[in-house]
Amino acid sequence: MIYEMRRYQCFSGKIGFLHTLMEELAVPVFEKLGMTFVGSWTPEVGDDEHTLIYMLAYEDMGARQRAWDAFYDHPDWVAGRGKYAEMAGGPIVERSSSVFLKAASYSPLR
Repeated sequence: MIYEMRRYQCFSGKIGFLHTLMEELAVPVFEKLGMTFVGSWTPEVGDDEHTLIYMLAYEDMGARQRAWDAFYDHPDWVAGRGKYAEMAGGPIVERSSSVFLKAASYSPLR
């Protein structure tokens, strides 16, 4: 099992729109596609108040690629993503990054 930790830095004042997009559109599409959504977090302390971090799990990197290909082609995502940018008055995410994690042998998440 591998874990992908995705970090999205939003434009100032737009984090609420990203939370809405995730809750109403992205996570439901993850679920429809059988993607394993581990969780989502926002930093509690520090200067990252415009940041969303979430994690997905996959059997391997091939499964990850297939999942994201299906996600980006999913009709709900294709039809809905522009609606949230329009509600936000333009782009929501300023930059994003991913880190791929492999659980240590003693980790409860494997």
